[in-house]
Amino acid sequence: MSGCKLPNCSTLYTFTSLTKFYCKMNYDMIRIPLEKGLSDELFTLLEGNIIEALLKEAKVDRFQNEMKNFLEGNSFKVTREIAPSLWDSFQEVKKKLEFEEDIDFYVTSSPEINAYAALSLEPGKAHIINIYSSLIERMDDDELKFIIGHEMGHLISRNASITAILHFVYPDFDRIPILLYHKVNLWQKLAELTADRYGFIASPKLEKVVSNFFKLSSGLPPSRINLDFMAYLAKNEEIVEFFKNNPGENLSSHPINPIRIKALLAFSQSFLYQAVAGGMELKEDTQLSTQLDELLNIMMTLTNSELDYFKANYMAAAGIMIAGADEQMDQQELEQIISSLSGMMIFPQEMLTNIYNSGKVQEIFFSSASEILKRNPNEKYGMFEYLVSIAMADHDINEKEIEFLYAVGTQFGFSRQEIAQIVAGMVQSHFLPNVYSLK
Repeated sequence: MSGCKLPNCSTLYTFTSLTKFYCKMNYDMIRIPLEKGLSDELFTLLEGNIIEALLKEAKVDRFQNEMKNFLEGNSFKVTREIAPSLWDSFQEVKKKLEFEEDIDFYVTSSPEINAYAALSLEPGKAHIINIYSSLIERMDDDELKFIIGHEMGHLISRNASITAILHFVYPDFDRIPILLYHKVNLWQKLAELTADRYGFIASPKLEKVVSNFFKLSSGLPPSRINLDFMAYLAKNEEIVEFFKNNPGENLSSHPINPIRIKALLAFSQSFLYQAVAGGMELKEDTQLSTQLDELLNIMMTLTNSELDYFKANYMAAAGIMIAGADEQMDQQELEQIISSLSGMMIFPQEMLTNIYNSGKVQEIFFSSASEILKRNPNEKYGMFEYLVSIAMADHDINEKEIEFLYAVGTQFGFSRQEIAQIVAGMVQSHFLPNVYSLK
């Protein structure tokens, strides 16, 4: 590809000649902004630069070497000489996406319909894309190009690198801290939607994209049931609308297919895609962002329970009040509040900040407590114990905090004796004095 002819990488059209000046694809502009933001946040949090440098220096690439050796010995490596048709198709996707780094393509015998990309951490070593044989058997050329473009999108966005670092830092991925778990889960979904955009750029045929997802979900070719493309899209809209009105927890690492189809439909009709297809300068597409926000709200909702909504508000407001009872919020208290909220939402710190800045902390505390107790009076024990746990989080128990606990406990219907018993029991079982304060 030749370089840009204009300093600002824009496209110049003249009404007489319709001359177009081509610009190299701006990968970051294609990515979903929230996905890019979370990617950058996770990479920084996990000390990505340092971990990658250490892995390269220490040659800690055993997993990739084992994968490479297994594929070389047990799978079919696609080359120009052995499989010219597949090779040309894969190279066409690389050219379409302007990806110039080396990739080794493999086909592995498996009944599973799947493919994956593995990013090389060492300069000079090729990345890997492995395609399962059942996928090649079931997909036609255009559908396969979409899948290869999708996997290549993971390499382009470098999200495959973050996945590798995550698995290195947390080998037992099920034990990832809850504070990080839901955010990683959301990032994985967004990474798939971003990769889908690259897949569509590689194979911009919406009907083929839809048939791809139909085959993945049903295991059937569209021709077997004489699939009506427009009727399928209409039904897809109904499903998306259902999830908009009934969002709920979804712990899968991939978005549901109706969301992926809806997101790609919006992308295919966007000014952003038109600019990509025309080789123009890529700019922020606010209309596309608005359309995507509706889908993001579905993926970011962990629970649709009204009770959980009041519980989250209570934990945030109650945490702020008990932590500030001694007129200062300790870092450990703040971390305890955020950790408690993280089991119920993806961005707990943002919610806590919003409530803190609302000027209505006390109002939110009492209204949410009232709503919880109205629905389930027995919740008062857990609600009160939560307050005690925040008070003890900084390894210090302050008289003002105790006074606050008596005041709130009384409003919850506890006697002073019951309050003292609950606090004393939790102190005995959980309190750790700050021995480092000794001189």
